[in-house]
Amino acid sequence: MAGIQNEPDHGPEDDLRNSKAAREARSIVRFMIEHTAYGGFGALVFGGLVLFFDTGGIYSLAMSSRDAPIFIFLLFFGLFITFGGISLGIGIMTLGGFSDDDRYRDERHNHQRHDD
Repeated sequence: MAGIQNEPDHGPEDDLRNSKAAREARSIVRFMIEHTAYGGFGALVFGGLVLFFDTGGIYSLAMSSRDAPIFIFLLFFGLFITFGGISLGIGIMTLGGFSDDDRYRDERHNHQRHDD
């Protein structure tokens, strides 16, 4: 058996996990989680400041209720969804390194009507 090389057992599922599509998918998921975490951090800071400075009497109102933990959870959950979505949206919209505006402007210029 002199021509046979000893290769580690790699099944087709290993090839799928390391394919270019799988690496790109992991990259996209990592990008989304990272930007959502940035928004979550902003939500924690903003919510903490709102409660600390008792803006609109929110902290006083929450602490006078017997359901204060639920109130605080719902406040931070809503802030996390809002700030996380905004952060993710900004991240997606600032992704591009190219702009099709130049091509649009060129096409518009080439097809102008000269009715002078």
